[in-house]
Amino acid sequence: MDYNEYNMPNMPDTPNPSYIEKRSASMAIASMVLAIAGLVMGCCIYPAIIFGSLAIILALLSRGGEMSTSGYAKAGLILGIISIIFGILFLCYGLFTIIVQFGGFEGYMEYIEEIMENMGYPSNYDPYDMFNNM
Repeated sequence: MDYNEYNMPNMPDTPNPSYIEKRSASMAIASMVLAIAGLVMGCCIYPAIIFGSLAIILALLSRGGEMSTSGYAKAGLILGIISIIFGILFLCYGLFTIIVQFGGFEGYMEYIEEIMENMGYPSNYDPYDMFNNM
C-alpha cells in the first residue's frame, strides 16, 4: 500500500466531492422541492406556473455541464413540467367557466358589480368623497 507524507493511505478510488458537485446536488433538491410546491399549489394558477418554471430551470442548471442528471433533478424536472401543465389547465378551466357561465369577461364583471351593490358597496367609489361630505 502506498503512503503519503502524513502516513495516510492513498486511495484514488474515493473521490472527494467538489464544490460544484455539492452545489449541483443542492440545486437538484431545490428543484424537486419547488416542483412539489408547484404541484401542491396547482389550483392557484400563478404559483404553480412560477414554481414549475423555477423547478425546471434549477433541474437543468444542476447538471453543471454534464450530460447526466441526478434522480432529484429528474424528479424536479418531471414534476415541474406537470406543475406547469396543471397551472395552464386550471387557467383554461377558469376562462372556460367565465365564458360559459357569464357570457364573457364583461358579464363576469357586471355580476361582480351586482354582488357588490347588493352587499352595500357604492357603485362608483371615490375615496375622497368622505372628505367632501364634511
